[in-house]
Amino acid sequence: MTSRGKRITLLVAALIALALPIKAVCGYPGARCGRAGAFKMVCKDYELEPLAFYLLEKLLDRDVGFAYTSREDCR
Repeated sequence: MTSRGKRITLLVAALIALALPIKAVCGYPGARCGRAGAFKMVCKDYELEPLAFYLLEKLLDRDVGFAYTSREDCR
């Protein structure tokens, strides 16, 4: 493989890695949330978002507003 091919492969691999889903509890890293659910369970919202947006939210310490999906988890 040529050096240009290696660079293109590295770029594609990095883009795929940054698109992998990460579970962010409470919307973004560092946020606090939770509410009482049925049968003394604690319910928290979470989002599945790309790794790139998770890292951006961690850097900015606020919600960027993009996620693959958002749901609620009760335990």
